[in-house]
Amino acid sequence: MKALVMGGGMSGLATAINLLDLGLEVEIIEADDMFGGRASSWLDEDGDMIDNALHVFFPYYVNLVNFFKKLDIEKNIIWKDSEFYYAQEDGKEAVLRFPNLPAPLHAAAAYVSLIKAYTGLPKWKMIFTALGMGMGVSRYSKAQLEELDDITFGMWSMRVAPKGAFKPMEPGINGLTFTPSSMISAKVMINWFKKVSGSAETSRVGFANGGLGEIWVGNCLDYIKGKGGTCKLGKAVTAIDIVDGKIEGVTVNGSEKRTADIYVSAISPYALRKLLPDESFKLGYFQDLWHFQYAPSMSLQVWFDRKLTDCEVTYFSNDCIFNTYADLSNVLPHIFKGGSMFEMVLSPADHIVGLPDEVIFDTAIEQIKKLFPLAREAEVRKWKVVRERQGVYRAYPGMEKRRPYQRSPYDNFYLTGDYTKTHVSSGGMEAATWTANHCSELIAADKLGKTISLNEEFNPDRGLMPYIKPAMRYGPPLFGAWAAWKIARRLIRGGKA
Repeated sequence: MKALVMGGGMSGLATAINLLDLGLEVEIIEADDMFGGRASSWLDEDGDMIDNALHVFFPYYVNLVNFFKKLDIEKNIIWKDSEFYYAQEDGKEAVLRFPNLPAPLHAAAAYVSLIKAYTGLPKWKMIFTALGMGMGVSRYSKAQLEELDDITFGMWSMRVAPKGAFKPMEPGINGLTFTPSSMISAKVMINWFKKVSGSAETSRVGFANGGLGEIWVGNCLDYIKGKGGTCKLGKAVTAIDIVDGKIEGVTVNGSEKRTADIYVSAISPYALRKLLPDESFKLGYFQDLWHFQYAPSMSLQVWFDRKLTDCEVTYFSNDCIFNTYADLSNVLPHIFKGGSMFEMVLSPADHIVGLPDEVIFDTAIEQIKKLFPLAREAEVRKWKVVRERQGVYRAYPGMEKRRPYQRSPYDNFYLTGDYTKTHVSSGGMEAATWTANHCSELIAADKLGKTISLNEEFNPDRGLMPYIKPAMRYGPPLFGAWAAWKIARRLIRGGKA
């Protein structure tokens, strides 16, 4: 039985590997000139590493880590401490540092440390930031969290705190989703906050020990070829032929025909909806693909002739065209030598995506100089605006119900990719891996009569959290009863006297 996997990003490669392990014959084709999709990197003409974006790992990426373990490359994730730095004007820094305390004490301590040094908001608003985040990560049941997909995070934040109170969270929201908080689903963001801030352990950030494409793509291709699979680049699917509710074949590069028993789409919803015949859109399943909208982003890499920072974790900044970034000369000193190298996420990029690279760089470098005094005397050795392989879908309110399930209405057609149905996140590497696994589970059940379980649930240490709700529910009545009893005793004793 042959499977044709269309798309060679993280989800496509993971699906191909899973299907080979099930004993299927697998061919994977990719339209680009390299495999890896959005999780890719390459060397430029000088031999310097270029990332398509700044990628970080979190401990809740359990299925991605398991995938890396399968390939024996999990050692290529460098885990850092549970802290996030805020770069502010004239070199002033604030740190969101999660100490090794049981939840939610770790988060309370982290916000206290942030409130002391963060200058972007009045202290009283920062208190509402902490209280609002505490409520967000502890209050909602699974059903209540689902209901929050009906509103934006901006709307939710106005319900629980004064205007602007969540400004410190904006860089993380922008860097993760490429979308402003005023537009992103409240469910998506609160779900992410719950996972990342669940404990000191889950707040850690990991970086790839080298180019992300370098540490995993080659290993995937070696695994696939070692199992007898076929990998081909420069093969763009240009048409999908449907006959009697099944895929009969696909056209590649306008003229080549490909046939298989099973077809897996690991390409974007924007590309897929252009390939399907008109008859497919009589089905609501495929109509939903037209709800997906692209969230533009870019990244900027800047090489300086001297060290600007000693920070080896993630930076956040407000009111800049960049929001989430890192000095990779500290994260990967064996690769980036001789001075700082900032890799910066430029998002939301709607208002800058059409600007020339020089204008984007000039704007960014002026903002860098405001934040990092040492940059005012430094020389830029090199810079690169990266536009290739960028963007995710925009997780507007209501998009969760539009995400297609991996099993399509067509008998031999399956979908995978981080935009498809999953509960683990709105998008990204963990979602890509989870959907690849679930797609493979469905194919095993439908076509091979096998029941397999590839995905693992993330179960963090909840610390004191199980006791918080009962304390909030029963604490006030019990305290009231105790106080009434004390008053009554005093009255009785006073009467006897």
